[in-house]
Amino acid sequence: MRLVTGFILFICCYSSTAFAQYAVSDIPKELLSRASATVRLEEMTIHMKAPNDVDIMNKTIITVHNKAGEKFAEQTLGYDKVRQIKSAKGEILDEDGKVIRKFGLKDFKDYSASGSSTLYSDSRVKVYQPMMNNYPYTLAIEYEYRYKQSFGLPAWILNYQEGLSVEKSIFKFTAAESSKLRINEKNCPVSPKVEKNGKTQSYTWTFENMAANRVEPYSPIRRESATIVEVMPEEFQYYQFAGKISDWQSFGTWYNSNLVKDKRNLPPATVAQIKQLTADMATPKEKAKALYKFLQTKTRYISVQIGIGGHEPFPAEQVDRVGYGDCKALANYMQALLDVVEIPSYYAIVTAGNQQVDFDPNFASLDGNHAIVCIPFENDTTWLECTSTNYPFGYLGDFTDNRLVLAVTKDGGKIMRTASYSYDESLQHRKSNLTLDASGKLSGSLSTLYKGNQFDNHFSNYHEHLDEQKKSLRQQYDIDRIEFTEVKYNLDADKIELTEELQIDIPRYGIVNGNSLTLHPNIFNRGSSIPEIVNRKKPVRIYRGYTDIDEIEIELPNPKEQHILPYEKKLEVPMATYHQTVSKVDGKLKYYRKVELKEGTFPVESYVEFSKFMREVQASDGIKFNLTLVDKK
Repeated sequence: MRLVTGFILFICCYSSTAFAQYAVSDIPKELLSRASATVRLEEMTIHMKAPNDVDIMNKTIITVHNKAGEKFAEQTLGYDKVRQIKSAKGEILDEDGKVIRKFGLKDFKDYSASGSSTLYSDSRVKVYQPMMNNYPYTLAIEYEYRYKQSFGLPAWILNYQEGLSVEKSIFKFTAAESSKLRINEKNCPVSPKVEKNGKTQSYTWTFENMAANRVEPYSPIRRESATIVEVMPEEFQYYQFAGKISDWQSFGTWYNSNLVKDKRNLPPATVAQIKQLTADMATPKEKAKALYKFLQTKTRYISVQIGIGGHEPFPAEQVDRVGYGDCKALANYMQALLDVVEIPSYYAIVTAGNQQVDFDPNFASLDGNHAIVCIPFENDTTWLECTSTNYPFGYLGDFTDNRLVLAVTKDGGKIMRTASYSYDESLQHRKSNLTLDASGKLSGSLSTLYKGNQFDNHFSNYHEHLDEQKKSLRQQYDIDRIEFTEVKYNLDADKIELTEELQIDIPRYGIVNGNSLTLHPNIFNRGSSIPEIVNRKKPVRIYRGYTDIDEIEIELPNPKEQHILPYEKKLEVPMATYHQTVSKVDGKLKYYRKVELKEGTFPVESYVEFSKFMREVQASDGIKFNLTLVDKK
């Protein structure tokens, strides 16, 4: 189970006066299947006494069955100026439920919650690791927080991680009866118990006997299927700001008025510079491209997380002066540049990361961990990643692609979807002209076009020095003894296409045995299988589709003596196609391979044929030929 508070995800639980005896033998057998840990009891009570005064009491008792379950026992408590840890204590119990060790807050290690790119941060974490070598054991912990705000309170999230079963879990939210609460329940199998006590009212959700989830490849992300309960007051306090929201539109209005408004003023000298830079440009898009390049040249990204800095950008004139900022500050600065030439733009909040996590369009909350810019051109909505110093104009990459985000407009918040690329737009097309000699050495040229979601495949090499390029290429191609004698990249920023031109040598690629040489013609791009799963529970979800095309010509040793029968393989399932051909033409082996993987959601029963498809692709990709070395000495 996981709690979400602001941008931090952490395991969390509730408070009582003493821990009971929890023998491992008492765990129901059905909760042991696929479980590396079992939550025996988990409680959290949120008591909102006032918008700026909230107590959160937590308790967890969790049994760790094996080493894989250690990650569930580690306790991480985040804190900052508005979240204070009031107390924490716990015990480690043996298999029979007897106390082995007691611990308190002094036994937690304290760390900064920021990464290496963070310049300033006041967010910290306290971490406790049981460091046990004998399994099973049980960890019992209770702790209490005081929040000085009521926006961004923890959400209750169950069955979030694979390998964790839950015996009993309780979530309780208490507030004044007069408080108007917004409640969001997702995949929730129970209804809350509502109780009134004087002038307060409480809601209690109780969950029992939830079996562990297993890993199922190509499944929806856990956030989509997990049980989630969020409770937010309409009237709230966030740092020094009070507010009232009921939906995303009112959230955007509050956000704009309190956090981003009046922060886009620039020094007169910069305004004059921008006007001069764009004076001869005819269209808004030309001007926006030039200003994005100006941003990339003038600024660099560095994280700043102080107080409300987790959501509030620094003023544009400060970024202009120092030349750096975090995602919020750089997005705001980009908007300031666009304002000078009267190009409308939106400040957009997104949940960034490789997983495509959507904002819930029906429930406004303090979500997201990143800021980007949207330019709503008349016929082309353009998104800008302002922390990158080298991305082409209008390219986001898989950090923020194809997900619902909040655009903060002058008319309030607006849910929008970021740019995406379909499988036929996300292309990796490689053409190779190679020569194979009698020693098995393979050498020649290959040219690869990357575009769409695959543009980023090797883009990191583009700005590197040659030695670093070669080092990265050896890892990316991962072929024994491969050497790159020439490396060249061509970037078409307007089309967002990257072409990689290489000259390569691969000594002993072909395996020589007497007068025979074994050759695998699929050199650069072999598929891998996915496991068969009996009684799969989840649908098949492919978030990013792609198209891979490999065209390889290999000049053969002793071409007249090579007898290669034409070969063709075609496969098709609802979510993918595969086409492979091998032939010999004019003394050359010609190899063609095309794979299309289509984004989308497919029925759970389709996984059987998808798994079979992937196994057949792997087998076909491994095709080999034995060549005769007539002139070998």
